[in-house]
Amino acid sequence: MIVAVTLALVLQLEPYAGPPLSGSVPGTAKFGVRLRGAPGATVRLRATNVPAGYLATFCTNRVCAPRRVALVLPHSGRQTSELQYVGTRPGAPPPRLAEVAADGARAATLPFARATRS
Repeated sequence: MIVAVTLALVLQLEPYAGPPLSGSVPGTAKFGVRLRGAPGATVRLRATNVPAGYLATFCTNRVCAPRRVALVLPHSGRQTSELQYVGTRPGAPPPRLAEVAADGARAATLPFARATRS
């Protein structure tokens, strides 16, 4: 008998607690995006409902990508990325929520006021 196990993709959003990454902009609002799923799976993250006056970027130690990014889950099936919101227009009101979506996962939201600022 062959048993196939498919791991569902789990997406969580939390205040960012990691070290500053090479592409991070000082003083921006930062969130941690935690992923858990099948090792080797490609996950396409996208920031949703980003208001005018802000740019959402996903950062790792190697690259920051605006609005969306594709990541391959490592052997552990777990990956954490940073999501930062960069103000592009002085005086723009901050978002109420940070929102992230990925195919195959329930979207994650967190009140913008919970962001880490560093």
